[in-house]
Order: sequence, then structure tokens, then C-alpha cells
Amino acid sequence: MSDFDGTIVNIDTVEYLLTRFAKGDWRKPDDQLERGEISLEECLRLQFAMIKEPKQRLLDAIDSATSFRAGFDDLVAVCLNRGISFTVLSAGIDFVIRHLLSRKNLENQVVLSAPKSKPTSRGIVLDFSALPREGSSNFKGCLVQSIKAKRSVVAYIGDGFSDFEAIKQANIRFVIKGSRLARLCKRYNIDCHEIVDLGEVARSLNSNLTL
Repeated sequence: MSDFDGTIVNIDTVEYLLTRFAKGDWRKPDDQLERGEISLEECLRLQFAMIKEPKQRLLDAIDSATSFRAGFDDLVAVCLNRGISFTVLSAGIDFVIRHLLSRKNLENQVVLSAPKSKPTSRGIVLDFSALPREGSSNFKGCLVQSIKAKRSVVAYIGDGFSDFEAIKQANIRFVIKGSRLARLCKRYNIDCHEIVDLGEVARSLNSNLTL
């Protein structure tokens, strides 16, 4: 399982689009989330409502700004060869993620778990109905917990604050070196593997780890 923004790709695509197109103070919900005043779901609803641009304009803007982290293709290939389900678990914009995955012809090779996003003149409207959220302020952590409850071993890769609940729940933890998530894991003494590229995860899955 892997986060997308800042993990699979080089930038946070949501932050990039908010910086360019948001009509309002999109950083305020981030601050509220970090203080525990609102849930991740509420934070995203508030922020995405500030983006009122047509879908194609958003895709055109993100194309030239985004590249994939080294080793992503190798990681997906290892998972496919070993029969490991590769899930992208994201708080990002689903049609942006699918568009970027299509550049590598991988949109049908991975599972995407993210809120459904619908661009409207009133902003991007989110639908969380397909994601487990009961009893959790963070659907990422809730989904990892629900998969573990089925006696599955979960490896998770992430980089940001929104990944913290998921990484705590995961059996095997990879964090992007120098990221905010890496600092949080150190602060709370959570064991994890710090990585620079996703090829390191692929090699670990092939050689040392059993899922």
C-alpha cells in the first residue's frame, strides 16, 4: 500500500493545484487538521471546494509539474510477479491520479483507494462512501486497520502527516527519507525503513520480507 502525492510522484499534486487555483485560505484546514480540530475528510472537503477550475485545466496544469519517483515501475512489477495487491491509498484527486498513472499504462495494474472527486462550478465535490471511515478521524488509518483485521500483512509507504495513522497501523513501514512522516516516526519511536526511491522497497520485498 502506498500514498501517492510526494511518495509515488515528486510533488504533492493537491498542494500544487491549491496553490495555483484555490479561492480561499486552503492552509487553514491543514492547520485545523494538525491540531486535531477536524478530520482528514473534513479538511479535504473544505480545501477541494476552493478549486473551481474545469477538469482539463487541472490535468494540463499538473502534467508538466509531475514526475514519478525512481523505482515505481520496478515496485509494481515485483508486486504483480509475487501476487501482492498494490493499492494506492490517497487523499488526493482521483482523476488526477488516474491520469498520471495512465502515462505509464499502470492505471489498470494497481488498485486506487481515494475519495471520488467531481469538478463543479462550486468546487470539487468529494464522495467518501466507498472508503471505510467508521470510528476513525483518518480514512487511511481506518482502511489499513480493516485490511489487517482480515489477517493480511500490510506494508505501507508514505511521506506526509495524512499518512501517520496508516503507518502506525501497518506491519511493515517505509517512509520517504527526510519527509515529515519520517520525522513523526522518529518523534514517536515508530520503527520504519527510510527510503529515497521505490526500488528499495521492491528489493526488500524480493529479498527479505514475506507478505
